[in-house]
Amino acid sequence: MRKVLLTLLVGLSLTFAVDFKFEYEEKIEGMDFEDVKLLLKTALDGRNMNVLDVIDISTESPRFSVFLVCNLTYAQNILPDMPEFGTIAPCRIYLYEDKDGNVIVGYINIPTLLKIYKKFLNQEAVKVFKVADDDIKAALKEAKGEF
Repeated sequence: MRKVLLTLLVGLSLTFAVDFKFEYEEKIEGMDFEDVKLLLKTALDGRNMNVLDVIDISTESPRFSVFLVCNLTYAQNILPDMPEFGTIAPCRIYLYEDKDGNVIVGYINIPTLLKIYKKFLNQEAVKVFKVADDDIKAALKEAKGEF
């Protein structure tokens, strides 16, 4: 019985991991960490995604930073219905160097959030989440030089 239960739990956890990836990440190759930070900040600002703060966790190799990013219009559309989202707002975007010197940029996977919370959100809030996800991905693309 214990083996059956363990097998079921492992299967469920693997299914959950595939269907509900917690983070969205992209690798940026061939660029300096500080250059990526500057380009990403500029690209986010250009999409009205205000970088409120940059927290440098580690300035020595491997470097690690976290951006606190907010679009107040988006927040006004989401937080009145779901004030609990204040626990994840402002959005956190992290950057770190991998062992090969590439810069990894990631943030919470917004489609996963929508799968979990969509039933609690009005249609406008769902649209706002999708637009925010598009904005961040477009800023990442711009920072990578993929206009």
